[in-house]
Amino acid sequence: MPKKGWIAGSAQAPGGSRNYKLWVPATLEEGKAAPLLMLLHGCTHNAEDMAEISGMNEVAEESHFLVVYPEQSFLANMLKCWNWFDPKHQARDAGEPSILAAILQQVGSSHAVDSDRVYVAGVSAGGAMAVILGATYPDLFAGIAVSAGGEFKSATSVASGLAVMKQGGPDPAEQGRVAFEAMKPGLARKARRRMPIIVFHGSADDRVHPVNAQQIIAQWTATNACLAAEHGDSGFALSEKVVVDQVPAGHAYEKHIYTDQAGRLLMENWLVHGMGHAWSGSPKTHKYGDAKGPNASAEIWRFFNAAGEAKQ
Repeated sequence: MPKKGWIAGSAQAPGGSRNYKLWVPATLEEGKAAPLLMLLHGCTHNAEDMAEISGMNEVAEESHFLVVYPEQSFLANMLKCWNWFDPKHQARDAGEPSILAAILQQVGSSHAVDSDRVYVAGVSAGGAMAVILGATYPDLFAGIAVSAGGEFKSATSVASGLAVMKQGGPDPAEQGRVAFEAMKPGLARKARRRMPIIVFHGSADDRVHPVNAQQIIAQWTATNACLAAEHGDSGFALSEKVVVDQVPAGHAYEKHIYTDQAGRLLMENWLVHGMGHAWSGSPKTHKYGDAKGPNASAEIWRFFNAAGEAKQ
C-alpha cells in the first residue's frame, strides 16, 4: 500500500537540484489519479513552515489532492528566497523553473497524478516564482495562485526586485505580452486557451506593495487576451464583480471576480483590509500567517475547481 503523510524527495535538472516534501493525504483513493498542487514557500521558510502557515494539508485531506512543497537551499539564496528577480531563473528549461518542473516529473513518476489538474501557488518570493512557472510551463500547470507576489518578469536584478516590492513593476500590458511569448514553447506541447489566476494581498503589506496584486491581474488579463486571440477569439472581454465582506471577528475584504464573455470564472483578486505580509486565513496566528483573514487555502482550491482548464 502506498505510503501516506510526508514523503521526502529530491529532483535534478539543468538548473541544479532541490529537495522537496510531498504530502499524501490519508483520504486519497487508491489507484485513482489525483490532482496536485505545488506550493512555494517564502523567504527563510521550508516545507513544514509553509504547510503550517497555510493549512493546505488539511484542505488536501478534505478534497483529496497531493501537495508538493519544494525547498529552496541556502546555497542558492542565503535567505532561502526563490530567485524570481534573476533572469537566469525566469525561463523554461533553465534555473529554478527547470528544477521545479523536474520535481513535478519526479512526483508523477511515483504517484498517480491527474495531469489536467496540476496547479502552482506561492507566497511572497514563492508567489512571484509561481507566476513565472505559469508562464514558462503552461503545459504542466492549469492554474496559478499568488499571495503577495508580482507580475511576470517584474524585475531583472536584486535592485529592481527591491523596487518592485516598494512600488510595483513595469507596464502590465507589456509584461502580459512578454508572458505570452514565454508560454509558446509549452503551448506547442499542450494547447491552452486560458490561464486562471487567483491573487491575495494584504492592504497593510509593508514588504510587497499591494499595487503588485493589481498588476498581476492586469498582466494576466493581457496574457489571457493573447491566448484567446491565438485561438481566433478577437472579442476577448472580462466582466468584473466586486464583493465586499468580512470574516466573523476578523478582517474585512474585497473580492474582485473576473469572468469572460461566456460567463466562465477566470481570475479573482482578494484585498484583505488590515492584513500585512502574511498568508490569509492561517490556521493559527503566525509571523507570516494571519488567522483573521479569509481562508486563502480553501478559496484557492475552490477557485481551481471552478475555473480549471479541465472544465473548459
